[in-house]
This record gives sequence, C-alpha cells and structure tokens, in this order.
Amino acid sequence: MGVDGILGSRDSKQSKANIARRRKWVKRRETWLVILGVILHAVYMLSIFDIYFKTPIVHGMDLVSPRFSAPAKRLVLLVADGLRADKFFEPDSEGNFRAPFLRSVIMNQGRWGVSHARPPTESRPGHVAIIAGFYEDPSAVTKGWKANPVEFDSVFNRSRHTFSFGSPDIVPIFCGALPHSTWDTYPHEFEDFATDASFLDEWSFDQFQSLLNRSNDDPKLKRFLEQDNLVIFLHLLGCDSNGHAHRPFSSIYLNNVKVVDHIAERVYNLLESYYKDNRTSYIFTADHGMSDKGSHGDGHPSNTDTPLVAWGAGIKHPKPISERDHSHHGLRFVDEHLHDTPIPKEWGLHGIERVDVNQADIAPLMSTLLGLPCPVNSVGNLPLGYVDMKEEEEVEAVLANTKQILNQFLRKSQIKLSHSLYFKPFTPLAQYSSMLNQIEVSLSARDYKAAMQLSENLRSLALEGLHYFQTYDWLMLMTIITLGYIGWMIFLVLHVLQAYTSLLGYISRKEEAVRQKCNSGKVQLWGCLFMGVVSLLLSLERSPPLYHAYFAMTVFLWTQILNEYQFIKALWRDLSGRKFNYIIKLLAIGVVSVFILELLVRSFTERKLYTWCFLVVGAIASIYLYNLFPWRSGIPVFVCLTCWFLSLFTLMPAEIPDNNKLVIASGAMIIVIGFAAKWLDLHADGNKYWLGICKHEMMRQPRFHLLFYLQALLVGLSSVMVFLSTSHRTEKQELHTIHQLMNWCIAGFSIILPLFSDNGLLSRLNSIFLGFAPTFLLLSIGYEAVFYGALGLVLMAWILFEHSLLYLSKVKESPWNNWEEHVFLENDVRYLQLSDVRIPLAFMVLFNVAFFGTGNFASIASFEISSVYRFITVFSPFLMAALLIFKLFVPFMLVICAFSAMTKLVQIPRLGCYFLVILFSDVMTIHFFFLVIHLLKD
Repeated sequence: MGVDGILGSRDSKQSKANIARRRKWVKRRETWLVILGVILHAVYMLSIFDIYFKTPIVHGMDLVSPRFSAPAKRLVLLVADGLRADKFFEPDSEGNFRAPFLRSVIMNQGRWGVSHARPPTESRPGHVAIIAGFYEDPSAVTKGWKANPVEFDSVFNRSRHTFSFGSPDIVPIFCGALPHSTWDTYPHEFEDFATDASFLDEWSFDQFQSLLNRSNDDPKLKRFLEQDNLVIFLHLLGCDSNGHAHRPFSSIYLNNVKVVDHIAERVYNLLESYYKDNRTSYIFTADHGMSDKGSHGDGHPSNTDTPLVAWGAGIKHPKPISERDHSHHGLRFVDEHLHDTPIPKEWGLHGIERVDVNQADIAPLMSTLLGLPCPVNSVGNLPLGYVDMKEEEEVEAVLANTKQILNQFLRKSQIKLSHSLYFKPFTPLAQYSSMLNQIEVSLSARDYKAAMQLSENLRSLALEGLHYFQTYDWLMLMTIITLGYIGWMIFLVLHVLQAYTSLLGYISRKEEAVRQKCNSGKVQLWGCLFMGVVSLLLSLERSPPLYHAYFAMTVFLWTQILNEYQFIKALWRDLSGRKFNYIIKLLAIGVVSVFILELLVRSFTERKLYTWCFLVVGAIASIYLYNLFPWRSGIPVFVCLTCWFLSLFTLMPAEIPDNNKLVIASGAMIIVIGFAAKWLDLHADGNKYWLGICKHEMMRQPRFHLLFYLQALLVGLSSVMVFLSTSHRTEKQELHTIHQLMNWCIAGFSIILPLFSDNGLLSRLNSIFLGFAPTFLLLSIGYEAVFYGALGLVLMAWILFEHSLLYLSKVKESPWNNWEEHVFLENDVRYLQLSDVRIPLAFMVLFNVAFFGTGNFASIASFEISSVYRFITVFSPFLMAALLIFKLFVPFMLVICAFSAMTKLVQIPRLGCYFLVILFSDVMTIHFFFLVIHLLKD
C-alpha cells in the first residue's frame, strides 16, 4: 500500500529493524542540525555589522592644526536631551513661545536651524555625533550605549580643559578618562520617571554655578577658568525623562522646555558677568527628539529633528530673508530630509534665515570657534552659515576640515592597501595632492572663492572615499552570506524530505552505501582543500576572524549538499516521472508560499496588510468549514468572528494611547474567556467537533482542583493593581513600594502556575493563557491588553479548524487501514504531506501578527517604555528593556504553545514543522538582508 508523503505516493515497506535504525538516524541528525542552525544564524547575524555597520573609527591620523585665529576663548555646549524641534520653536496654546530667551537670541544675536540626527536616535549616538563628529559605532549597543568599545577623539579631547555636569549615562563617556576635565554627575536614583525630572536640569546648572562661585576662593580653579580653549558642557536630561514618562504633549514636558530656556539664559548672564570679554560662544541643541508616544530610536522626523541655536563670539548675527531668497535643490540630510524644508508658519521665523545642519556638523563648528583641530574621526562639514570670520579665515577653516576628513580617507586606503592582494583604489582621489596644491595656489593668489570651491569639492570626494572603503567588502560578503543562506535552506529541504517523508525509502540501501563510500569522501576532501585555499587567501589579506567563519560555514553547507547528490538525483527522477497536474500543484503551493512570505516582509512597514489578511482568511475558512459540516457546531461562526476581531488591531495606531479603563476591562474579558474554555472542557461530550481538543489525551485526575480559580483570581488582582499603580502615578506620586512588590509577586507567581495544569490540550492551553495574562496586563497601557484576548481566541480558532479537518479525514478513511505504514517516529507521528505546509505558514503569519498587532518594527523603542512603570520607575535601561522584551515575548509564547499543540493534535513531526518554519524565516531573512538601509554615506 502506498504512503502519502510530501511528494505523493510511493511504496515503502520497511522492516521493524529498518524503522528503528531510521529513528536513531533521524534523532542524531536532528540534534546535529539544531546545533548547526544555532551556530550558523549566530555567525551570519554578526555579518550585518561587517556589511552594513562596520565601525567608522580608525586610528593613526595626524591632527590638522588650524591656520586662523580662534574667534572664541571658551565655548558653552547646552544639550537638552530629548527636545523636539517643533516643541521648542512653536508657541503654546495661548500664543506665547516656550523659549523666550533663546527666541530673542534667534531674533537679535545669533543663528538658528534644525540639527538632523541619524538613527539610532538614542542619547549616546546623538552626543557622539555632536561632540566627536561621527555617527556612532553600532557595536556600542552591546555595552548599552554607555562604554566605548573603541576609543575615539572628540572636541573635549582637544580642549585645554572641559567642565561637564549632567547624567551619569552621558558625561563619563567623554570625561571619564579625560585627565584635563572637571565633571560630576547625579546618582542614577535621581532618574525617577514617577517625578518631574526638570530638577535634573537645575542640578546641572547649580553645579556649574557653584563651580564659578568657588573660583573666587580657589586661585587654581580661577586660573583654569581664565585659560583659553575651554569647553563647558551641561547635559540637561529633564525633557527626555519627562517625555518618556508623560509624553511630549504633556504639560510637564512642555514646561521643561521653559526650564531649559531659563537655564540657558542664566548660564549666559552668569558667564557674561564673570568674564566681561565677549569671547564666549554658546551652542544650544538636542541629541534627539521624542515621538508622540514618548519613545525614540527610529528615523521619524519627531526623533531626528532637533533645535540648534548658536550665538556669541564667532557666530554670525541673524540674516533677514524673503521668500525669493530660498534656493531649491535635491540635497538631503542624514535623516533623508531635504535641504530648504519650509519653515512651519506657527514657528513665526519666516523672516530670519534658517541654517540646517547634520548633527555631526556641530563638532567642526565647535572646533573652529575655539581654533582647535577637528576631532580626527569627524565626518562633519563645517556649517559656514554660523561662522562669523573673515573670508580668508573661512577658507582656512574649511580647508582644515577638508584635510582632517582626507586624512581619514588616506589612512583607510593605506590600511586596505596593506591588507589586500588585489587592491582597488578610489580613483576620483588618485590626484588628491594636486588638488591640495591647487587650493594653496588659489589661497596665495587671494582667489578665495576658487579656493573655497576646490576645498568643498575635495571634502565631498573624501567623504565619498570614506564610504567607498567603509563598504569595500560589501559585494564579497553579501555574496558569500547569500550563498550560505541558500545552502542552508536547500540542506533543510533535503533533511525534511529524508527524515519526515516516505521519499527516502525510494532510494535503495545499496545506492546509499555506494554513495557514502564513493562520493562522500571525495566531496569532503575537495571541500576541505577549497576551504584551505580560501583561508590562506583571507589570512594573507589579514581579514577578520569572522570572515573565515562566513566562508567556512558556506563551504561546509554546500559540501553537505553535494554529499546528497544521489538523493537529489533520485528526487529529480521522481519529479520527472510525475504527471503534469502534480507539477502544477507543487508550483502553485510554492508560489502561494512565497507570496505569503513576501506579504509578511511587506507587513513590516504596512501593518494594515494583516487586517485584509484576517478578513479574507476568516471569510474563506468559515465558508470552507460550512461546506463540510453544519453551522450548529458553532465552529464556522467562531472562526470567522475571531479572525475579524483580530483584524481590527492592525488598524489601530502603533502609538498606543493610554487607556487604563480598557486594560482593566481586558482583565474581565480574559477571565470570561478562561471560564468559557473551562466550561467547554467540562461539557464537550455532546459536541463531537470540540471533543478532540478537550480530551486529546487520556485525562488523569486533576492534580490541583483550584488551579484554574487561582489563576482567574490573579488576573482579577492584576487588574486591580493596574488601577492602583496608575492612579498614584497620575497624581505625580512615586510608585508605592508595596504596589511595586505586589506587581512583581503577581507576575512571577502567575507565570509558574501553568506548569501544574492538567494534561488535556484545552485545559493546558487555557492555563497558559491565564498564566501569562497578569504579567501582560501589568505591562499594558491601552488596547494591547484586548489584543491579548483576541489573539488567544484566534489561536483557538486555528486549532479548531485543523481539528475539524482531521476529524473529517478520519471519518472518510478507515483508521486502521495500513496504519503502521503511516508511522515511523514515536507517539504515532505520521509522515509529512504536501498539504501540511499550511501549518508552518499559518504559524509564521500568527507569529508576526503577535508582534505587529500592537506596534511596528522600528526598534524596541517603538513600544511604550511607560509599560514598565508599574514595576520600576528609576531609570535602568537593561531591566526596562528586559521587561519590554518579555512583554513582546508573551504573545509569541501563546503562538508557540498553540503550534506545539497543533502538531500533537494532527500527529505530524513537531521538529519537522519547526524546520519548515526556519526555512520560511530564512527566505524572509534573505529579503531583509538586501533591505537594510545603508546609512554610512553622508
């Protein structure tokens, strides 16, 4: 009798000894494949850093000493962390501007514009761009954006002395190892999101004011303060903390804008009265903005647009303009925003010239004002629109900026040349020395316009050259990683066909033995020889160790594929002998699978696709079930309604509005769902369609009779704690310790209770659903709590749909008809069929909607940090990130548990289905691999 494998029917009669031998082979192969998969994905994921996010920092460049006099003796840098440009420039509801002092500076004393940050819009990358002039080394994320994985130069390094006060997460990055610095930070405990954080800004100012006051009694400190090339840095964290805790539209955040403006005014008055020499420059800006929901990290304009105001020594005064003065061109900033973006009318600044910059441009601006060499790793362009210097000095400043960037290019070129067997130079800069000579000739002839043009052109070419060497190995790495992923997917397909279908029995044992003895050894030998040659070449080029790992993994995979030559050949013969209709069916399933996977890729930016997906699937599934059995079972209606209910959530904004009443009501909804499942579990005997999922295994006597009621009680208690914890925070009170302790206890205790649930399929899933609900509710702030219940209902609908198909198939076929031929693994697990592909595909859709149902893909910052305030309010990035990640993990856990239950219900190999899931995921991975936005080019 034939066996219905994944490629159709083939005769496969195996003895019990062969079956036992095959089972051992499958187990051994599964273990080996899991280990290989973990290593492969870990290695290939690291390739993202080598391909797209390699550190831009190189060492060994010489400083470029400026050939102009410094306009200023000292510089004050005020950074308002998390301050959005629009909230700074626009008026309040009464028509009054929130920053009256800095606005008067814009009108009468200095220059203004928008500083464009580049993702990731986090505090450390923003400050690195402002102070060091380059865009963050992404490997710093492994150290929580705090420590420096690679040391770099900064304006502070070049200063004679730096005074800095502010956050313990920012100030030590630049001053911790700087001997010529005086700095202080407040304790981490001060960063409490339950309070108004504007007092942190006042703390920074108070420390600086105290410093100046002490100088009157401290001659040594007085001498420090009277030196030139001083930098004074005040990090003002209040806006960021208040934005996270209360959103940027809140009165607390908007009032904090007034606080930082008042601090800027007091710093200005304090220094002007202290020095009385008009030789101080002032720069006010922000490291990043803040989204409407109180987060940052992505490239949305609310996160990338920050204010920039400069005034004092060496800064131009305001320049009146008219509409016809605007030029229009296609140049873009690092955040992809066009130059000459129209000024919003509500800002009221149409008559004053706006000079926008890239965030990294601020570093060369500060260096120029102080007459210091630019930081050697800076890629910023000196914004001449801010600098008030003679024409000759302006050219010299731009030339110094150009030489500093050119030195980086030359250093990177030298490093690559020394390591390459075949070096491909950046040809546009082959004659860079003659370009420098032309600039010097123009300067000697006092043709400053030509010298300026030549300097700017050379600077642009140097930046292009930096990008060229930054991506020098791009094509090679992309090719080898892509081939590796393709090899891995082919190898997975071969394993699934061999281990979980009946196709392997089609190849005789004799062919198998011949293949192993004759071909395997040769293939392995040639693979080792080829890898040896590649490793030798990589060693000669002094390539990083990971390059060896990328090549080794790819060569190994393709060697394993070639080892399966006889099986592939037999597979091809099998397909060639099939009827045309079967080939069409196979291709159709492949096309539909790819379409669904591409739909999932697109959904990473278009969440609404899931709405259409569940609307269509709900209608089709219910109609299909209705044609199979009557409506009175309730399953077709249930499947349709639950799918349509879930489709609503991807229409809702990713910026979740606060709605604690909805969270509390969701707790009641979850309890109702739990009781309905419990009732069904106890009264399903009369419904043959529901009975299978309730009594899937022989029920033992319940171990804990009151477990369900305890879990329901914890869900209700968590809803009460949501109300109590939020009400105190709304009243601007600190989170009570007793509330915090209760929240942690409820969350921790509820998670372990499903371990003691009954072994029935529905009762176990219901216990898991109720077990994670309290934690999810305590981490919820709005409609995502309802989403949790909706997702649970859809997962149950999925299980019912598959169980209905299973029930009908058993009714049509004799259950004992050649049953042993359908089984080759333990616990009555059957062969995979071609139609089973729908199960891992459905899992992929549900797994993704578990992520996108309440957020978007930008980053972990896309999810509400206020979600963690019922557990912790004092700033702790790792603990807060862990709680957010756990919140994301809970819906995933539900989907994974339902998927595992599904494989048990329909009796298919669970690990085989997981391998298919990995296969589909890697198809998406390759697509994403080519979609990563390259942000290294300026």
